[in-house]
Amino acid sequence: MRTFGLILVFLGFLLLLKEFQPAFLDWLRPYAPYIKDAFWGVTLIAFGLYMMTRKAARRVVLLLYLIYLLLYLVV
Repeated sequence: MRTFGLILVFLGFLLLLKEFQPAFLDWLRPYAPYIKDAFWGVTLIAFGLYMMTRKAARRVVLLLYLIYLLLYLVV
């Protein structure tokens, strides 16, 4: 739960930073359409990998998917 809380705090910080300082994320703007369009494909692949792998690899898949979700929500 603590890790989930840290992720939410980090996400909130990024969203506030985006709101008050939009130039902070200008380096991601060219990739925004690709990040948004690939959402369902990335979600299905991540879910499939999560179901197929063991406990240690599941954490890696979950971490990578959370990073993608952060990009999706911030961009």
